[in-house]
Amino acid sequence: MSEEEITDSLKSADDIEFYEKGKSQRELIFVTDDSTMQALDDPVRLAIVTVLRKGVADTLTTERIDEKTGDKIIRQREVQRHVLSVVEIVKMSQEHEDIEEITKNQVYHHLPKLEEAGLVVKYCTAKTGKRTTDYYRRTAKGFVIASGYLTADKKAREKKLDLLIERLDKVFGVELTEDRAKEVERLIREEWEIEAKGRTHVANMIRGDVVDSDVLDLYGYLVDLWTFKNERLLEIKSRLRNIIFADTA
Repeated sequence: MSEEEITDSLKSADDIEFYEKGKSQRELIFVTDDSTMQALDDPVRLAIVTVLRKGVADTLTTERIDEKTGDKIIRQREVQRHVLSVVEIVKMSQEHEDIEEITKNQVYHHLPKLEEAGLVVKYCTAKTGKRTTDYYRRTAKGFVIASGYLTADKKAREKKLDLLIERLDKVFGVELTEDRAKEVERLIREEWEIEAKGRTHVANMIRGDVVDSDVLDLYGYLVDLWTFKNERLLEIKSRLRNIIFADTA
């Protein structure tokens, strides 16, 4: 969101002070170093950056003068604002089932650590009467975890596995015994670990800042290519194929 596109909720403030660090936002940041990983690897900090990615509903009103008629044309459209206050971060964490609910004190405690790691920046301070409100945003639209997995994200990964087993049955009619389901989960976890090594390798090949989100598709392709001849990965996929397609394998 540029200064020229201030949403209506922020525009209602008496005055807004913008900060130099908040003026630019990268498209993608590939997280490969341990220190940045550690900064993200906390359920509260992960919740904060996730909420900032999802944003909050707002409106944007623009005005222009028609060159031919001289009439003022006012247009309002719904937008998603990704610049949030502490109160909004807390509120939005309560509205998403996939995000851990957090408190105001937790946000105030963990925001400086995210700022220090270069993941979040103070965008502006809005003044209304005697009240001032700080707004924050991510330093990149997307963070790509390219070095292992976040411990704080373990619950989400396990939920993803449970959903996968459930959909195999309900959507594709693949009925698995309890033992088979556990084996599938174990194999997929191991598959993810191997792919994580590929992500790290490919991410370390990147030169300079990534300014095009389409690079993410190429990144995924190169990770697949890097892991293509991993013997253990081939064994895992073969075993998964035999289990899931038992009638046709």
